[in-house]
Amino acid sequence: MSQRIIDRSYVGEVLQRIYNSDFNVNISLIFTGGYFYMESEGSRTPLHGTTVEEAVTHLASRLSLKFPASTFASWWDNNFLENREQ
Repeated sequence: MSQRIIDRSYVGEVLQRIYNSDFNVNISLIFTGGYFYMESEGSRTPLHGTTVEEAVTHLASRLSLKFPASTFASWWDNNFLENREQ
C-alpha cells in the first residue's frame, strides 16, 4: 500500500476530521526549524516532509494505522490510500 500526499485544499478537512474523531489522545502539531513534529504523551515524533500537506498526510496515516477500526481510518483509507490490498 502507498500513501499519496493530500492536496492543500484537503488539509483543513483532514484536521477537522481528526479533531472530531473518536480518538482518546492529545496531539500537538509543531513546526520548528523547517520540520513538523507530532507531540503526544510527552514525546515528539518527526513527521515526514517539510510542507503542511506532507505533515498532515503523515499524521493522518499514522493515526489511521494506530486506530484501524475508527471512523477516521475508514474515511482516510477510502479517500486517500492508494494501491489498497484486495
